[in-house]
Amino acid sequence: MLGVVPRAADLLVLNQPAQLSAVIEKMRGGPIAFAVPLIAAALAGDLRVLVLSPGGRAPVRLLDHACPPTVVVLGGDPGPRVLTPGPEAFPQARRLLAWSAYTMLHASGGQEEHYSAVVEAARLVRRVLLVETATDQEDAWRELLQAETDRRGGAGRHLPSLIISARDRGGVHPVKEGSR
Repeated sequence: MLGVVPRAADLLVLNQPAQLSAVIEKMRGGPIAFAVPLIAAALAGDLRVLVLSPGGRAPVRLLDHACPPTVVVLGGDPGPRVLTPGPEAFPQARRLLAWSAYTMLHASGGQEEHYSAVVEAARLVRRVLLVETATDQEDAWRELLQAETDRRGGAGRHLPSLIISARDRGGVHPVKEGSR
């Protein structure tokens, strides 16, 4: 039950072995090779990956707590020439934060270690939300993440999260053309 199965233009469910293998081959040596650990874990059957584009929705049945370990990726990191969508572009942003047992806010260039950490988190806590964004939307996502953290804290629960930001190193993400 692993691979890339388009359910709609705004949702990609990674769950077919042949398709996952093809995706990995296309990624290797390319600009998004850093994400190979996540796709390889899906191919190995360790987890399921759902990729949501702006406007996309994950069917509730795919978010069931009884489902296999799942990583939901909110794909809001379109590149240097495209306006980055904020949390409002993802209708389920609040619901997915409430669903997650671990969240990574990723507003930096991708590194294999970042995606390996997502895989390990999914193996441990089963429900991981990976928010791919740019530094120009980072504050909006931080605010939403803090609201969910506060909500849980009021109920005596915790939301482990990791924020990886280019701003912490004095940078921006993505790097604008001509600014290197």
